[in-house]
Amino acid sequence: MLLKTETYKIQQSLSEYCRNGKEVNIAGARAERLPHYRRLVYNVIKSALESSFPIAFKYVNENDWEKMGYNFFGSHKCQTAQIWRMPEEFYEFCVEQNYSDKFNIPYLNNLLYFEWLEVDLYMMEDISYPEFIESAYWTENKIAINPEFKLIKLEYPVHNTKPDELKNQKGNYFLLLFREKESGKIQFIELSVLYAFLIENIINQEKNYSEILNNILYVFGINDLNFLHKKTNDFLIDLKEKGFILGILK
Repeated sequence: MLLKTETYKIQQSLSEYCRNGKEVNIAGARAERLPHYRRLVYNVIKSALESSFPIAFKYVNENDWEKMGYNFFGSHKCQTAQIWRMPEEFYEFCVEQNYSDKFNIPYLNNLLYFEWLEVDLYMMEDISYPEFIESAYWTENKIAINPEFKLIKLEYPVHNTKPDELKNQKGNYFLLLFREKESGKIQFIELSVLYAFLIENIINQEKNYSEILNNILYVFGINDLNFLHKKTNDFLIDLKEKGFILGILK
């Protein structure tokens, strides 16, 4: 049922006040009580951000973190009604506000993005698994994978390095993140550029395993197919044991 116009206006006025703290007259509300609503709402947002970004919260300067959170609370109109999705908008807000440069934290965007993806993967709706045969004999077949994953590229190794050691480690870092089917735990695996290329081609499911290897030979200028086959096969077996590779597609 749609809200009455007057009720909607009251809700909008209250939410606007909670964001910016500017004095407002709201029908039926006691002016002296309004600051308490604002404080309570801010504490909910603050707590959600701290729990979603525990590493960033720990290592970003306290004053800088407070400014980021307070500016987000005061000026950003959240588009989602789900509190667990709100940190994604915080990450996007920080990128838009260029806080990485303003506070001289070059790895900030990568760190916030990585921490958000862990939340996103953990909370995402279940995705149906493909029909597959549990087999490691995938040479002429297309490989079945866990569909609950993200393949990303970062500029800083925020997944395995303390933030206070990151500033001089800019480069290219490829990560595979996926959710374990039974436990829901999020695993992440750092990939070489070759293995990232391999996984990307498996994800696309346009070629079978042998065709992908031939493509790798060409792209990376490798001459030893047997060596490549052994290294990639060992890698895929490891991913199968971890639960990302399922087998071969039916």
